[in-house]
Amino acid sequence: MSVSSCDVPLGLIVNAKQTYYPIELSNAELLAHYETIQDYHQEISENVLQHSCRVKPDPKLIDQQPEMNPQHTRTAIVNFAFELAQKTRVTNGIFFHAVRLYDRYCSKRVVLRDQAKLVIATCLWLAAKTWGGCNHIINNVTVPTGGRFYGPNPRARIPRLSELVHYCGGSNVFDESMFTQMERHILDTLSWDVYEPMVNDYVLNVDENCLIQYELYKRQLEHNRQYANKRNSQDSNATEEDVSEEDEDLDNKIQLINIKKFLIDLAVWQYDLLKYEVFELAHGIFSIINKFTNQDLGPLLLSPIPSTNNESLVLNVFINGVIKCPAALLESYHEKFGVLQFVDQVKEYHESLQKKLQLAAAMDLSRRNNAKFYEAPSMPSPTYSQHSSYTPLRNTSNSESSVFSSVSNQQSPITPQMYSFSVQKPGSACGSSVSVNSISQKRNRDEETNYSIMGNDKENYDPTSTYTVPPRAKFAGHTYIFTGAAKEEQTSSTSNRSSLISLAIGNANSLV
Repeated sequence: MSVSSCDVPLGLIVNAKQTYYPIELSNAELLAHYETIQDYHQEISENVLQHSCRVKPDPKLIDQQPEMNPQHTRTAIVNFAFELAQKTRVTNGIFFHAVRLYDRYCSKRVVLRDQAKLVIATCLWLAAKTWGGCNHIINNVTVPTGGRFYGPNPRARIPRLSELVHYCGGSNVFDESMFTQMERHILDTLSWDVYEPMVNDYVLNVDENCLIQYELYKRQLEHNRQYANKRNSQDSNATEEDVSEEDEDLDNKIQLINIKKFLIDLAVWQYDLLKYEVFELAHGIFSIINKFTNQDLGPLLLSPIPSTNNESLVLNVFINGVIKCPAALLESYHEKFGVLQFVDQVKEYHESLQKKLQLAAAMDLSRRNNAKFYEAPSMPSPTYSQHSSYTPLRNTSNSESSVFSSVSNQQSPITPQMYSFSVQKPGSACGSSVSVNSISQKRNRDEETNYSIMGNDKENYDPTSTYTVPPRAKFAGHTYIFTGAAKEEQTSSTSNRSSLISLAIGNANSLV
């Protein structure tokens, strides 16, 4: 029986299917790896810290770009890089590393506006070839697991040049030769030092790079729970309780991994974070995670502790970044478990903080409006004498016979001419002092007489002669000045309330 040519299938038909990588095997491999690197933990941490500080971009030089000012163009170029990373399906961390290479290149070379896409796409290509290969401890170069197994980590993928040409505008704009030339130019500019440490080394543990393993294990637990619900055995309740506890721990782990990856990608849009070191960035990620998840986490590598001021500034940058999260980033993490809940929690915290600040400002404004301030009398105070325009003289000595006793025949440069005093009776023991220091002094009639004749010829003065005391000035109205002792009790409560409000505002400003 002859077989017609039309019945023979053309090409190679592959019926092989990926199988799940055993979670027991991956856990054993990760544990062995973790125990091995503990002997070199300090040396690895020091090497990563020195290398990351040495290849840090310089924001001051980036600000001098004539056509690619980061204040106006960074958001657009980062959005394009993120869209390109999503379409080419590179693994986690490649997007961050690509923008890092772009910033390092901008610190040394001038980037033209019409070549910005070519530069950032080439940086993504370099980052994918550097970090996006089979470099995981399980998915290694010798035996890549991405072809035969599903997991334990995503299959690494390097974008093709044809894809980069297509997404950057087609062959009419850029061709493949331009990408290869730009790649060589970037390598020469960076002295071929493109294999720099990543922020993932500080934030993600070796097992957290295997998110697929946890997701597969969660599916198995869901299958076991559905199977247990169908059984009506006596121990079904105990089985459900055990599965629920295990589900809760697993959900928390998956949520933590998703939030870490979300914050790593979010940090790329925050240009203010470029002036900080990588370990300070990692501390900021753990600060916002600990603040809103009630955990106590820290960087996995040994690193210096940032200053309190820098840690607070980085935390505020991340909080503002989450509130103003780019739509493209939020859309990509829309289906990731726990990310949207985390974003909503940060936004609720920000809204409550703004309400507290508005309430504190309103209370401070009402306190100022209710306070009694000094008001000038409606009628001007009369002068000290009807025939002269000088103000009351200042007593410069308490003793009449002192050689330092003197009289100033001109207006006092300290005492204001329109200075008003409270109305006092002429014979009152609380008579108003003529000094601007408001020092109360008690005088009898003889002392007032001696005071009034200061400056005259004391040797030729006849004590028996009559002397007319100048009339006291009549001041209109009663006024109160807050600086006097009579108002201390009224202002004490207001001062305490002001200090409490200032304390609340100060604490709120350190978090925003």
